[in-house]
Amino acid sequence: MTEPANGSGHHLFGLLVAIFATLAVFFIWEYGVSYLDGTPFEELRYVIFAVTVVGMLSGLQSIISRTSTAKAS
Repeated sequence: MTEPANGSGHHLFGLLVAIFATLAVFFIWEYGVSYLDGTPFEELRYVIFAVTVVGMLSGLQSIISRTSTAKAS
């Protein structure tokens, strides 16, 4: 038999962060990229989008890993 998962709250927190990140990426794609139209950065809008998303996801991963190590201690 399987044992119940200890720390299921941590999994719920991770799921909520993943949902937040998905929504943030969607809204950045829908509304953020169009803000660069007509600016000198218009040609770089997809690069700027990619850098923004990677930076956001890296930051969220860093926060989650810090909270998981703090809870494990």
